[in-house]
Parts: sequence; structure tokens; C-alpha cells
Amino acid sequence: MWQKNLIDSVNIVLPIFLLVILGYVLKRLKFASDKFYEDAEKFVFKIALPCQLFLSVAFSSVDVSEVDYVRLIVFCVISVSVAFLLGVLIVPFIVKDNAVRGAIIQNTFRSNFAVLGIPLAYNIAGDAGKVTISILMPFVIIMFNAYSVIELNVFAPRESKKSFGQLALSTLKSVVTNPLIISVVAGLPFLLTGWRPPSELGFIESTVNYLSDTTQALVLVALGAGFSFVSLRGKLKYSLPTAIYKTVILPIIAVLVAHLGFGFRGTELAVIFILFGAPSAVSSYIMAKTLKSDAEVASQTLLLSTLLCTATLFVAILVLKTLSWI
Repeated sequence: MWQKNLIDSVNIVLPIFLLVILGYVLKRLKFASDKFYEDAEKFVFKIALPCQLFLSVAFSSVDVSEVDYVRLIVFCVISVSVAFLLGVLIVPFIVKDNAVRGAIIQNTFRSNFAVLGIPLAYNIAGDAGKVTISILMPFVIIMFNAYSVIELNVFAPRESKKSFGQLALSTLKSVVTNPLIISVVAGLPFLLTGWRPPSELGFIESTVNYLSDTTQALVLVALGAGFSFVSLRGKLKYSLPTAIYKTVILPIIAVLVAHLGFGFRGTELAVIFILFGAPSAVSSYIMAKTLKSDAEVASQTLLLSTLLCTATLFVAILVLKTLSWI
């Protein structure tokens, strides 16, 4: 049994990180310009990934009654909120620099859920995993954006702080204009009613499918191209402990609480593990830089947590499969 679980774990994790490595190698070989990778990321987040999320929700053949989505959503909302509050309460006692505090706290609760979530969920649980993670996506994105804006503003330099009204408006704008949230919300009526467009309009679904198919390879290659090991110099005393907490400690706590405390298992537990076990989000660095937090710490944590995940995701999936929890 353990040999099969070992092979399954390799097949789940390795393809994802091989594409990340490919992106890194292509960048070092100067296969394409920096602008190409920047435009590729923009294309994925604004067009291809929203198409994939829409299809995952709207045209799913999975029986949605098999998963208690309300219970899963409530658990994840509360868990992410607790992870955020732990960072806000604990980090200021350890770190004195406000800019560094903001960058660390954001990376303790915010994960690369949108990029790595769907391929991991699909590799672990098939279509059921992809649908479950897609439905959870809007709630997670809203929390990630809102909590990040709040805490980065709290720990921002005095001249960069926003008023409550500006903060609320900024958060609301980031939610209602987010293409990932829009795509999932647009797909929900199809999922809930079971309605499908007539066969004469099949070209629409085919077109969206073609766009969706470009998502994973393109975004993972672009992610690898963004790595620079030179950027690891300087602030490892902050970024390394944060990356270890994000990829090892937090997912262990979340999975144990979810399974032993609330009985989650199978697809639901796999999605909870991905939510907390995925590395730091690319947008953490962008938001830290925009809101005058320590972008260097954010960048290093992103790189280190992604590197660590090559091992932690593999080990965790192997253990969870061996225990028959997923």
C-alpha cells in the first residue's frame, strides 16, 4: 500500500514543480523577455484562470450534494481568520520593525491558493477536488484581500496610512473587480440549476475550454521564471522562519483540527490542506510593495515557501494517503 501511496504522491506533486523548474531554466537561458513572463501572468489571472474557474463550477458533472459546502466554507472562513489574528497578535512581540511586521503577517495566512490550488486538488481528488476548491475560492480571496489590506495599513508608515473610508473602499474595489471571484459567481447559477446552453451554442464552451487549457502550464512556468536566488540575501532571519511556519506548522495544525476536531476527510480535507499548505501568494509581494511594507521580506518568503513546498507537499500527501485521511 505504501508503495502505491508513494507513487501517487510523486505523480500529484512532481508535475507541478517540474513546470516551475522549467520556467526558472527558460528564464536563465533568456528564452523570452521579462515582459513575456509579466504578460503571461496578467493573461492567466485576468482571462485563462477565470475561464477555468467558471468551467469548473458551471459545467461540473460532480454531484454537489456529496459535499457539505456550507460547513466547509464556514470552517475555512473561521480558520483563515484565526490564522490572521494569530499573526497580528504574535508577530509584533517578536519583530519591532513595522514594515517587516506587515510583510510577515501577510505571509502567515495568505497562500498561493489560486495558482497551485486547482492542479493540486485535481491531482488529489479529480473533478470533485477542482469543483470544491473553485466554490471555496471567492470566500478565500475576499478574506486574503481584506485582511492583507487591513494589516498592511496598520503597520504602514504614518504617511502611507489610509483612513477607514479609504480602507473600506479599497477592499471593496479589490473584491468586486477580482476576475476570479466574478468567474465563480457567474458559474454558480449553472451549477445550482443544472442548466446548460443548447448544443447550437457549443462553440462558446469550446472557446472557454481552450482558454482554460492554457492556465496551469503558463502560470507555473511564469512563477518559476520569477525566481531569483540572489534575492535571498539579507533578511533570511525573517523570511526563513515565516516560510517554515507557512509550509509546515500551520498546515499541520489546520489538518489536525479539521480531521480530529471536525471530522473532515477525503476531498474536503484535501482542500483544507491545500489552503493552508500551499506556499505564500505571489500577490503578497505585490501588495507589500504597493502598501510600503518590506517587499524584500515578502519576496524572500515567497521564494523560500515555494521551494520548501516541493518537499512538504509530497510528504504531507504521502502521510495523509497512508492514513487514509484523503
